[in-house]
Amino acid sequence: MRQSNAYLIIFMSIMILAITIMVSFYRDAENRRVIGERFLFPNLSIATDKNSLKLLNNIAEIKVVNNSENFIIKRNQDNWFLPDLANFPVPLDKIKRVIVGIAQLESIEPKTKNPNLHGLLGLNNESSKVDSASKVTLINDSNEEIASILVGNDSKLGIETRYVRKPNNDQTWLVWRNFDVPSDQIDWLDDTLFSIHRGRVADIKIIHPDKHEVFIQRSNYAEQYFKIQNLDDDTLPINPYVGNQIGSALDNVPLVNISLKSDIIFNDAITIIYTTFDGLKLTIKNQNINGINWVSFEAISDISLRRELPKDGPINVGLPEMDSFAKVQEEVIKLNAKFSHWAFTLKNDKHNKFKSRIEDLTKKRDLDKTE
Repeated sequence: MRQSNAYLIIFMSIMILAITIMVSFYRDAENRRVIGERFLFPNLSIATDKNSLKLLNNIAEIKVVNNSENFIIKRNQDNWFLPDLANFPVPLDKIKRVIVGIAQLESIEPKTKNPNLHGLLGLNNESSKVDSASKVTLINDSNEEIASILVGNDSKLGIETRYVRKPNNDQTWLVWRNFDVPSDQIDWLDDTLFSIHRGRVADIKIIHPDKHEVFIQRSNYAEQYFKIQNLDDDTLPINPYVGNQIGSALDNVPLVNISLKSDIIFNDAITIIYTTFDGLKLTIKNQNINGINWVSFEAISDISLRRELPKDGPINVGLPEMDSFAKVQEEVIKLNAKFSHWAFTLKNDKHNKFKSRIEDLTKKRDLDKTE
């Protein structure tokens, strides 16, 4: 009896092994049939592996469509740019990540083919009102479509993977997330137009068209607080940090909209002048047109504005070293390359700081008294 049980166990083990091998073989064959290639765009991936710049130079246009935006990014001999944003240049590294990312879009496994389930993956057609994808299309110099992909949700496995499918194809895929698709044109640009840390700023003048002026200053490079200078005896800052809020306004300058500078008439503008200890002077014009604020920027380097640190002065822990004047001159060239042709709309809090008047920043001394 025991011997027959042993034979039965051996027989069942052999059967389970055979079934496992058959299922594995079938699954591999099915995957080979469905997946076909490691990359969703194998012709592009081969070229990219050899020379990503060659692929980059073959693409002339990127088209992005979603349920709220429809725009293109184009290439000329010098750079990539956004035609709908006054031809403002797009950083090459963002362009390259998208093009090479699509070319090397690597599949992990196939997912549903059922169109009724596409929305669960964020892969409804780009025109759909709900659960729609962003459609990204690469177009070459001959106006031919090289690749097109619908980009859906991140997977539940984490932000390293996401769902995609090709247009006019119900097959969905889980792929590695190797690029991002900003859905708004502004988001294709850098997070900030430029940045001037408040630690560099020496003084700020805000000059209104009616000659009203605000003058804010730090007495020296180590001073922690910006102080409003042109106050009478009965007027105090509204709080100790209000000057610092103006002084730090250039720490980060994200954009909301862009126009050609020639299309904006700055004939009744507020002038804001930031001067740094290292010799940079930045002039800002703030003009309100039909309820929308626009600003222009112009940078110069001026050695006469530079206030060198005393060689035998006290050492302040955490105080950064002052840039050399040569570095400031290089900075000015780069800044004006971004400024020269364009005007910008910023977030309202930036414009409000640039438009400050004395009464916005102060209070009367008798309001500060206590009974």
